[in-house]
Amino acid sequence: MSKLTLPRNSTRQAETWLIGDISRVLHRISGVVIILFVLVHVVVQSVVQVPQWESTRQAMPWLHALQNQNWVHAVLYFSIAFHSLYGLRLLLGDLGFSFDYRRSLWVISGVSAVFAMRELVRYAGF
Repeated sequence: MSKLTLPRNSTRQAETWLIGDISRVLHRISGVVIILFVLVHVVVQSVVQVPQWESTRQAMPWLHALQNQNWVHAVLYFSIAFHSLYGLRLLLGDLGFSFDYRRSLWVISGVSAVFAMRELVRYAGF
């Protein structure tokens, strides 16, 4: 009796990024963005509020302006929404709920994009 052998990787899916890989990478990147913003925010507030850092504030006036940029807030809000919603999806998956991984990525990304777009539209004056 002969064994039937199928060619491996016939759909070539292993050569591209899979949806699960994209989701995990976006989750990690959004977490890093949140941490970096918090660190920069703490440093900027220290420079602005602490009188001994007056020379630093004078040397780097762009620090305070950087954290008040609308695109920075849009990226931050997208990251917070994506990281929170995807973390909730992971938690619910651990509790036994089943989700379509493609649809959940698109829904979570879409909802997160709404938060980012709201911030950009707010700065545009609408």
